[in-house]
Amino acid sequence: MSMDIGKLTNEGTELLKNFVDKMGLEGAIIATSEGLEMASYFTTDKDADIIAADTATLLSVLTGALENADRGNLSEMIISADNGSIAIKDLGDDIAFAALASKGYKMGALVVALKVFMKEIQAF
Repeated sequence: MSMDIGKLTNEGTELLKNFVDKMGLEGAIIATSEGLEMASYFTTDKDADIIAADTATLLSVLTGALENADRGNLSEMIISADNGSIAIKDLGDDIAFAALASKGYKMGALVVALKVFMKEIQAF
């Protein structure tokens, strides 16, 4: 998928805000593969720079592991923890996306949220 990087950087925060509010998430971020924040929106106080760097690192490590194990390309990754979940998706063009969900947010709903976001970003 080819994206307008300039538009994504300039207007991405509004896209993420609408997505987060509609899906009832805690926040979302779009970052470069180098871990630089392009756009973010969080409903609580989060350090976007750290989350962008962590998202890029996780995506890079998992992509390498999948390649080494001959498993193909990453579809999505959902990490569940004590206080919530993080969903990470490779958007192509060296761009990563992450969404933060609160504790109790259903995994199926998070998968649906990723699909909704993909449709929204393709129309963006």
